Amino acid sequence: MYSKEIKVTVHNGIHTRIAAMVVNKASELKSKYSTELYIKRDSSGEYIAISMLALLSLKIQQNEKVSICCKSEEKNSKAAVDELCHFISQELAASTSQMNEIDAIIEESTIANEQIIQNVPIGIVVIDANSYITSINEYALKLLDKNSRTILGKHIKDIIPNSDLPNIIVSKQKQFGKIQHVNDHITMANRSPIYSGNKIIGAIGVFQDVSEIVGMKELNEKFKKILETSHDLICFIDENRKISYVNPAYEKYFGVKSNDIIGKDLAEVSPNGIRMKVFESKEKVEDIACKNQGIDIIATVEPIFIDNEFKGVISTYKTADDIKDLLSKLEKSEEELNYYKEELIKHTKLNSSFNDIIGCNSTLKEVLYMCEKASQSTSTVLIRGESGTGKELIAKAIHNSSDRKDKPFVKVNCAAIPENLLESELFGYEKGAFTGAIKSKPGKFAIADEGTIFLDEIGDMPLSMQVKLLRVLQEREIESLGGTAPQKIDVRVIAATNRNLEQMLEEKTFREDIYYRLNVISIHLPPLRNRKEDISLLVEHFVNKLNSKLNKNIIGIDGECLMLLQEYNWPGNIRELENIIERAMNLCEGKIITSEDLPYYINSNYTKQEQLINTVDGEVLPFEEYEKEIIRLAMEKYKSYNKAGKALGLTHRTISLKCKKYNIN
Repeated sequence: MYSKEIKVTVHNGIHTRIAAMVVNKASELKSKYSTELYIKRDSSGEYIAISMLALLSLKIQQNEKVSICCKSEEKNSKAAVDELCHFISQELAASTSQMNEIDAIIEESTIANEQIIQNVPIGIVVIDANSYITSINEYALKLLDKNSRTILGKHIKDIIPNSDLPNIIVSKQKQFGKIQHVNDHITMANRSPIYSGNKIIGAIGVFQDVSEIVGMKELNEKFKKILETSHDLICFIDENRKISYVNPAYEKYFGVKSNDIIGKDLAEVSPNGIRMKVFESKEKVEDIACKNQGIDIIATVEPIFIDNEFKGVISTYKTADDIKDLLSKLEKSEEELNYYKEELIKHTKLNSSFNDIIGCNSTLKEVLYMCEKASQSTSTVLIRGESGTGKELIAKAIHNSSDRKDKPFVKVNCAAIPENLLESELFGYEKGAFTGAIKSKPGKFAIADEGTIFLDEIGDMPLSMQVKLLRVLQEREIESLGGTAPQKIDVRVIAATNRNLEQMLEEKTFREDIYYRLNVISIHLPPLRNRKEDISLLVEHFVNKLNSKLNKNIIGIDGECLMLLQEYNWPGNIRELENIIERAMNLCEGKIITSEDLPYYINSNYTKQEQLINTVDGEVLPFEEYEKEIIRLAMEKYKSYNKAGKALGLTHRTISLKCKKYNIN
């Protein structure tokens, strides 16, 4: 390449008329020496072929330096460069100033046109006949995120790979309303050739970001986010078979940059692929397993039609690894779903018959789940737990949740009935069976026929009765006292105990055979001390329940009171809690139960280490001393005879007399 640098001394630089003269001279030299001449401004930028559009785009000023070159070392080429340099630096500079007024008019027109182009709210790009960028406005530069110095003189394909402007020069056809992706922007483009007489000297592209069209911005942003965040590998091919868009997932998996692939012909990138087949056939291909650049993928490719006009194809790929990962996650999710479904059934889908059982304790929820399962069978149930834990309530809930709910539920407290009466109570008796049996009486088992019998405190049943109960459980028949024939019955047995049956087996106080007959479905109720989180719920339930009974309007308990209740060990469990709440509601003067309404042994002033009765040097004091101290403490706490009397279980008159006796104010 041969080049030569010169200074432009022409007044006002290379403006429109001067540019026309330079282009005309360059054209003469091209014909004379058969060589193409190029120009660039200063030492920066790219050489561009000399044309009217190119010279005007450079905006060369007076006294500025330019370089002229030819891409050949031949003597004729050098002569062409030298002659053009002489023409610009000598001949043009020596021209008369008579044209100044005309130049001013031309320059004003040029400046006006440039300002219009720069300020219109659309992108404008102009290329010369060789597809080099000669002009670009601010709107287009903003879309490309570049400045003019890095753009002017560059080939349009180097800046906008998917530009169709070069084809406009070849086809000489205008294009309107074409979708074009420009640097992650979706634009609507119009393209047209530029004529000088009958000769095409370049092309112009006009485009607008569709997101700026009213109502399109939000839609465009959503569409863009969908494409960018999708795990699918997405590619758009336009109607000219050029790749117009690939999303980040596509770039990542195939190891390509969008700038390197956008604008390329599909035939160059993947001539034998599925996309090419769909492009030619215009028919959709769905869920096809194939390989692309060594990657196993599942491909779906379909043509795009808008108003029945073919606009290209879209391809979406899923990698085999992604599908395997998705299946793995799905299997894991199904396992978790099944687990949580079972837990949900255990904890929330209990039959309405269990609604009376208050609590959120996880152990209790497991118990209730087992109870619901037990209600669906006829097997014998053994409910175990300390006194006051709600064994009878559980037994009723099992019965009410079963298909026997419309039949009798009969309770028998085995510890409350004398041993000599227990047999007749359970199995009944006939008239005349013993002295006083003036008429027949059915037993509890006969009454419970087709229903449920609840044998509470089964651990207290005498051994003699255990043998007879075993026969009922085995044979499903009873024989009343004084009866002559056994009677078949259909009774579901639920037993309960607070005793340690295993220890009783060792001590031979409970029969092993009946133990195994009863212990088919065993349910262990947790004591209240292991369900401290349920105390607040139970208190709320008891307050609501007892308000109507006691004609009270208590709305709850204070925080200190709840803390004391939660710290207490509850040997009497839920039954004890209900009794204490009832007592506190009777003593409560306001609407909130406080610690003052609780018994001494629960109040924070009391500790287990303290003795209820204090002695002096180990000696017991006279009763009146203790009575005086108890009444004094009660009066200090409750401030009235009435309240102190309620707390001590005495009348207010008794308290009044005692206070006078012991001189207590």
